[in-house]
Amino acid sequence: MTILYISLAYLIGISAGRLLWDVGLINCGFPVWLWLLLLLALPTPFAWERRWPPPTPAPLRWPRSAGFTPPAPEFGTALWAALLLAVCAGLLRFAGQPLTPCFTPDDLAYYNTPDSIADDGPQVSLTGFVNNYPTAKNSRQQIYVQVESIRRDGVERSVTGQVRMTVGTQPRYVYGQPLQISGVLTEPPVFDSFDYRAYLARKGIHSQMQRPRLEVLDGPRQGSPIFRFLYALRARGESVVNRLLPEPYAALSNGMLLGIEAGIPDDLYEQFNLTGTSHVIVISGSNVAIVSGVLMAFFARLLGRRRGLWPTLAGIGLYALLVGGDPAVMRAALMGSLFVVATVLKRQSTALLSLGAACWAMTLLNPLTLWDVGFELSSSATAGLILFSPGLTSALGALWPRVAWGGHLTGGLMERGGSVLRGLLQDGLLVTLAANLTTLPLVVYYFGRLSLVSLLTNLLIVPVQPYIMLLGGLGLLVGMAGITLLAQPLLWIAYLCLVWTVAMVRWSATLPWASLEVMGYGAGGLAATYGLLFAWHWRKELAMVAAWRPRISGPLIWRWAGTIGLPGLVVGALLLWQVLLSRPDGYLHLYFLDIGQGDGILVQTPSGRQMLIDGGSDPQRLFAQLGGAMPFWDRSLDLVVATHPDWDHMGGQIGLPERFAIGEALISENLRGHEDFAEWQEAMQDAGAGVAGQEQDGWIDLGDGVALWVLWPPPEEAMPAVEDDDKNERSLVLRLVYGELSVLLTGDAGLPAEQAMLKSGQPLVAHILKVGHHGSRNSTGPDFVQAAQPEVAIIQVGENRYGHPAPSVLETLAGRLVLRNDVHGRIHVRSDGARMWIETERRNPLPDGN
Repeated sequence: MTILYISLAYLIGISAGRLLWDVGLINCGFPVWLWLLLLLALPTPFAWERRWPPPTPAPLRWPRSAGFTPPAPEFGTALWAALLLAVCAGLLRFAGQPLTPCFTPDDLAYYNTPDSIADDGPQVSLTGFVNNYPTAKNSRQQIYVQVESIRRDGVERSVTGQVRMTVGTQPRYVYGQPLQISGVLTEPPVFDSFDYRAYLARKGIHSQMQRPRLEVLDGPRQGSPIFRFLYALRARGESVVNRLLPEPYAALSNGMLLGIEAGIPDDLYEQFNLTGTSHVIVISGSNVAIVSGVLMAFFARLLGRRRGLWPTLAGIGLYALLVGGDPAVMRAALMGSLFVVATVLKRQSTALLSLGAACWAMTLLNPLTLWDVGFELSSSATAGLILFSPGLTSALGALWPRVAWGGHLTGGLMERGGSVLRGLLQDGLLVTLAANLTTLPLVVYYFGRLSLVSLLTNLLIVPVQPYIMLLGGLGLLVGMAGITLLAQPLLWIAYLCLVWTVAMVRWSATLPWASLEVMGYGAGGLAATYGLLFAWHWRKELAMVAAWRPRISGPLIWRWAGTIGLPGLVVGALLLWQVLLSRPDGYLHLYFLDIGQGDGILVQTPSGRQMLIDGGSDPQRLFAQLGGAMPFWDRSLDLVVATHPDWDHMGGQIGLPERFAIGEALISENLRGHEDFAEWQEAMQDAGAGVAGQEQDGWIDLGDGVALWVLWPPPEEAMPAVEDDDKNERSLVLRLVYGELSVLLTGDAGLPAEQAMLKSGQPLVAHILKVGHHGSRNSTGPDFVQAAQPEVAIIQVGENRYGHPAPSVLETLAGRLVLRNDVHGRIHVRSDGARMWIETERRNPLPDGN
């Protein structure tokens, strides 16, 4: 336990260092290496005591087998001296790497413009390389750049440091790419509810760049060859998952298997937070335990137990780096490595000792890790499992015979069913309760909320998580090896577990008592809670009892049938039902997708052909919406239409070829040569899709009696007097017809286009009108609406600064059913050609005036 005590003393020293730094008692005057000397001196007191031991009698033996409880060892002089050295070492370690270092001209952050005057800051030019695995979220890519030089006021000099920036989703950057960046270098901001500056400082980043302009430089990739290899594997794995699973399940799989959480929709992630189940998304100790076990078994069989130790440890380290290397992951990897070493050497491994050693090692590398929320939650959850899970399990074991069906749960199937139920309670409820005891105080302290459905939701979803990790991980590896036919069914089984997980989380998040806001819970309350919690644990002296599971008796073949056959039949039946339920049902389906401020419409014909019209600006949000509308096994689009080259219509479509096979692509003939369409056309052509142009009076037969008529624009020579670069007035206006149903899709066409269509006598009558240009005051004129005579008007609009939809447009549409994506979410229209049914994702009341 000596190492545990020294680890705790070192962590206390780091905390004291921050306190003394904040009050100004220590500063940059201390050498950054001084802490290392104190750390190296730690063995000295023990060596001194061993060389000149105190004249004390030999200790008494207290054999546990005779019923004695050994007394706690007394702290000797050597241990007290070592603890004092550890506290001082921790204090000086923080002084060497504080949250706000003292920068020199050799540091990039020395040239930061204060955030308060960033708008007027000078332009600088940086050279460096991409130093992270870039992820895309909300139409933005987040990039960290390791900077090598800076040019400011015409003077260039070498510097060290990282800068964080966000850019558009295209082009996609990769680790090691050499870059030249121009923009305004600023210090990260501090928000009212979040210290973003401290968050980046814990990652070693003290600068960010506003309005960056990036240029990829010629030359080889830079950075670590190991990271280049690992991130290439990570990108391949992400591509496999994205190609074989629909959203949001692909994003969840990427989070659970690869540590890539950026693609998870914000509302879904918030539901996981509200229900206290976000721990299943992040890479954690359970993932590392599975990887450690698989690697240890493989290399022990291949090389022998001792020879297989080093490749096993290397594999654990590479896995931790592959999934992002966050503090919580590294802590779990260190604990897993210690467990492997102890197993191979046949030494008893104390869990608390491993936890303390792992936390100590993490803070040796970066003392600021101590304030990383993920690290704190992961470590506290592990401590809760170590301290409280055995006692709770023991209590269940003692109580179970008295409560299990009145003690009559014996014999055959009933006993096995009781064992399964007990296992569910133990793994799903008690383990969650043990972890929650030590994590809930931190959750309330940092986020001000307390989930009241956490235990219930975890009980429902925890049993399926191992299947997601095992089968999903196996499918991922097989898919990365290029064996798609085998990877797909494995990932589909994991998909069923993901569907169950999401359904249970969403259901429990809607309960009126799902989450409780807690105000005024500060550091004092946090300290008091943990003090009472740990005092209660050690006062009761709960015994740590290993989990027990009864073995299934009976012939081998029946055990195999029960273990594999029945679950296999259940999984197969579930997949079959999923496929059958998502097969074409003979109706026309239109989904007006909730993709924010932009247009996106998915059309499914009665026989299952699929057409996507526009796609918003954010590919990830588009994929999430398509995942909610398309069959999970269908990764193809027969036709992709871009009405015009505005980013809020076509931006999301550029990422489609990464996940879907595309048959054909369609654009406005008048805009075929527009420069803003170049990237979109290149993406479609690279995917093997032919790009066709359409103009007024053209039409497309979608099959099953569904036709798509092109009402606008006419050939360029017949266009009304509009500016040459006006993309909106050259937007495709389409009329979808199926039996007696007609739907008018106006893109971003404005008043000039509407008047021209009225004059040319285009067939505008429609049951449903997709309102033009998100409800802009420059579209949807009264004459146009009167000619169309729609029963339903749908406005594809999200949060925006333009005032869409305009009050004048809402007034024009008064008396009709008006549905909006920002209010009602995804809007689903189903029709048999004679009748139509409309469903909305959210049953919000209509806005005022509608």
